[in-house]
Amino acid sequence: MPVETIEDPYVKLKLTQKLIDFIVKNVKNEKNVPHNIKTLKNCAQNKRADCTLSLKDIKWLKTFLTEQSNGKKKVNLHELLEGVDVQLPQPKITPRNPDLEARIKKLRAQQNNRDYRAMTKSVDNTRKYLPDDSLAYQMKAINKQLIAVFTFVVTVAAGFAFGFWGIFWETEGVDLGFRLLIGIICALIIALAEIYFLAKSLSEDYDELPASQPLSKRPHQD
Repeated sequence: MPVETIEDPYVKLKLTQKLIDFIVKNVKNEKNVPHNIKTLKNCAQNKRADCTLSLKDIKWLKTFLTEQSNGKKKVNLHELLEGVDVQLPQPKITPRNPDLEARIKKLRAQQNNRDYRAMTKSVDNTRKYLPDDSLAYQMKAINKQLIAVFTFVVTVAAGFAFGFWGIFWETEGVDLGFRLLIGIICALIIALAEIYFLAKSLSEDYDELPASQPLSKRPHQD
């Protein structure tokens, strides 16, 4: 799932009842008291458990304990922080589009199926001699690709010829450079269209091959 930036990068501490009671009892509302500690003291008793402190508040509390320990029983900070829940900053996670998630699962399942078929092919007698292992099948696939390339070249050349000669036959006295420009533009448009449809056709054939080509079975011989 896509992860966004962290909105609140500060570490927060979820307080225990022992620490809450100590702050409420001993800390007074003075000017140098941090905002979070003031909020803890002034909020209702049933909502104090939801309050949090930052690391700066803990540093201030450590200084406060050091100043208050003169002539009194010393209170250690680690004793007050015992059992405190530390909340680390978490990035916001955006859920994926359901259609995209379904598409990814489908592609992953197809890829796993292809990997499994390739891995078990050598030990499965029903698929050990499939047509794609034969030389004729390989030559047929190469010829299909060569035909696609030849068709692409001929189509692009025909588009260039149409743009180069068509404007000449339509309007006499056209400059050669302008005719070349028109021919190249026509050939480029046709080439882009051919590449798009060729890539789309190859992608569809690649995706549908595992589902549309069942395992070949040889008849049982007694």
